[in-house]
Amino acid sequence: MRFSLIIPSYNNAQELMQELPVLLDYLRSRSHLAEVVVVNDGSSPSDKLKGFCDSHSILLVQHQKNLGKGAAVRTGMLAAHEEIRVFTDADIPFQHDTFDAIFKAFEDAQVAVVAGDRRKSDYFAKTPLIRRAGSAVFSLLVDLIMLRRLGDTQCGIKAFRASAVEPVFQNQLLNGFAADIEWLHKASQKGLRVVTVPAEFRNAGESSVVFWKHALLMLRDVLRLRFS
Repeated sequence: MRFSLIIPSYNNAQELMQELPVLLDYLRSRSHLAEVVVVNDGSSPSDKLKGFCDSHSILLVQHQKNLGKGAAVRTGMLAAHEEIRVFTDADIPFQHDTFDAIFKAFEDAQVAVVAGDRRKSDYFAKTPLIRRAGSAVFSLLVDLIMLRRLGDTQCGIKAFRASAVEPVFQNQLLNGFAADIEWLHKASQKGLRVVTVPAEFRNAGESSVVFWKHALLMLRDVLRLRFS
């Protein structure tokens, strides 16, 4: 399988340089060939990151200022070339075989979007109870506001067929962490077939999300999306 791998990066180049080669080795062992697009979302330009990308034939795209995860993923999706385009976080937080499950799902030609779902694995069993409860409440509020079930919107691995990229990512309203909600909402609105696969936790990298603070900001953006 040839595919594009999009990775948004903000002040976590060291994690990316540590984890990405391990993933690429796994993918090659499974005969998957990745066009990798790293979007440096306003971090200070790094000669080390540029050298790493050059040595691994990785396309490095630089945002001049921090625009947000959603904006970085959009830039990467529009810069990519392959039919299947997957994004995940710079610390590669999910088990590598999640990619196998994604590619298997795309064997159905009607599938346009494949989203990881942490609830189908033991991901939340490894997180504190208050965090699990908060995630459940957040998902419920999102479903109520958007008037549709969107599932585990904040799972950090999703994939799109090239034909779904323009309808989902063009004219994007949200640039922050709530952009995942917009992508799934727009895919559903446009009648694109969305399926989910288990996303198993593997890496306890430092999250850039401070849950309660960002949840409030994301709910604000969800309301903006709903009534735009």
